[in-house]
Amino acid sequence: MKKLSEFLICFFKNIPASSDAQSAAVSIFRIFAGIMMLPYGWSKIQNYGELSVNFFNDPIGIGMLPSLWLTLFAQIGCAAMLILGLQTRFAAFVLFINMAVATKFHFFDPFFVKALPILFLGMYAFLMVSGGGKFSLDNLIFRNVKTENSARSNMNIFSRSVRIAVCFVLSWIVFSNAFSGIFSFLILALVFALFASAIYGYCPITDIIRKK
Repeated sequence: MKKLSEFLICFFKNIPASSDAQSAAVSIFRIFAGIMMLPYGWSKIQNYGELSVNFFNDPIGIGMLPSLWLTLFAQIGCAAMLILGLQTRFAAFVLFINMAVATKFHFFDPFFVKALPILFLGMYAFLMVSGGGKFSLDNLIFRNVKTENSARSNMNIFSRSVRIAVCFVLSWIVFSNAFSGIFSFLILALVFALFASAIYGYCPITDIIRKK
C-alpha cells in the first residue's frame, strides 16, 4: 500500500523520472518513431516505377528520381537508424526535413490530411534535441569518447525566444508556397539551424566577441 501511495504521489505531483527511466522513455519513443515511418518508405519501393515518373511534382526542384531516392533514404535508411539508435540526431534531422517538405506539399489541404506529417515533424524535432538516449548504439559506440561540456550555453532567454519566433515565421512563409524548389529547401535548412541553436542555447558569435 505504501508503494502504491508513493507511486500516486509521484504520478500526480509530476515528480521528474529518474535518468534511466527518461532514457528508456526516449528509446521507446525513438523506436516507435522509426517503426511508424518504415511502411511509408516500403510503399514507395512497391510503387517505385510509378513514382519515378511523377514524384509529387518534384517537391524541391531537384528532379523526380533524386527526390524519390532522398525520400527512400530518409523513410527506410534513417528510420532503421532510429530504431537502432545509430546516429540518431542525423537520422532525425533527415526525417525532419523530409516531413517539412511533406508538410509544405500538403499545407493547403484539409487539416486531417496535413496533421500526419506535422505530427511526424514534431516527433523528429524532439529526437534531434533528445538524441538516442542511453539505450542506443550511439551510446554504446561513443560512451568512452570524452567531450567538453555538452550542455554549454551562452544565449539568454530573449535571444532563444527571438530565434524560435523567426523559425515559425520562416516556416509559415515556406509552407505557404511563397518559395518553391531548392530555395525553399535551403530556407528550411536555415530554420533547422536556428531551431537547433535556440534549443541548445549556443551562438558562436558570442564566443568570438568574448575572445576579442
